Amino acid sequence: MNPVSFAVQAEQALESLMERMSEVDALADLDMDLVDGVLKMEFDDGSKLIINRQEPVRQLWLASPEGPAHFNQDTSGTGWVNDRTGEGLLDTLNRVLSQKLGEAIRIPD
Repeated sequence: MNPVSFAVQAEQALESLMERMSEVDALADLDMDLVDGVLKMEFDDGSKLIINRQEPVRQLWLASPEGPAHFNQDTSGTGWVNDRTGEGLLDTLNRVLSQKLGEAIRIPD
């Protein structure tokens, strides 16, 4: 994959993720924005969750209250997988957001 196609695929993934997260009622009151390949969510207590594309290594990086995680595109090109644990990005976000908000969060596939 060349850098241009990675940038396009990563941006599409972030846009889709933001749209799906905005469908979750429990996330409706959070401030979310996507600017220049950086998706930010701010919680009521001022903490943040940030997902951004890292073009040199062709990864999506997550900074969350749980700590950092790096995600590679899976071999089918349809999802993102943690490079250390193998956990999918959606599974990670569901877990982190559930812990942060104190209720079960399920971002639609």
